[in-house]
Amino acid sequence: MHRHRTSTIHASKKILADVRSEINVTPLVDVCLVLLIIFMVVTDKLMRGKEVPLPMTKYHKTINDTGEQLIVSVAKTGPKLQIWWDRDPLQDLEALKKKLDEEFHRKSSRPMFVKADADMTYGDVYPVLIAIHEAGAAGVQLGTQELKENK
Repeated sequence: MHRHRTSTIHASKKILADVRSEINVTPLVDVCLVLLIIFMVVTDKLMRGKEVPLPMTKYHKTINDTGEQLIVSVAKTGPKLQIWWDRDPLQDLEALKKKLDEEFHRKSSRPMFVKADADMTYGDVYPVLIAIHEAGAAGVQLGTQELKENK
């Protein structure tokens, strides 16, 4: 038993003039906008800690960010010390001590990373380091930026 393919036999042939060779850019624009939004959201999340200008050092050891480190950023404006827990501003040193106590009583000791403004002296950062030590941190890593030498 054979079926007749009348729909294919009697179908009108396409004329070349009906074929459009234009590119439909709407899907391309949609995809690009979605990727741009994803990039904008993810980029903000990639940076951990408050951005402060770090001291320059000749010998720089790169430390991989595992996401486990607790980041404390410190800057100084006039006589006032500004402290951030990751990206959240803290009122003062007492607020930092409270946050550290909460963190170290809740979990086992996690590595600490301190980012201090390059214009600050060690004496300015010292109270923050002592607060971290007294809270029970096993160690503290200080953030630096590599000094590029011209060859």
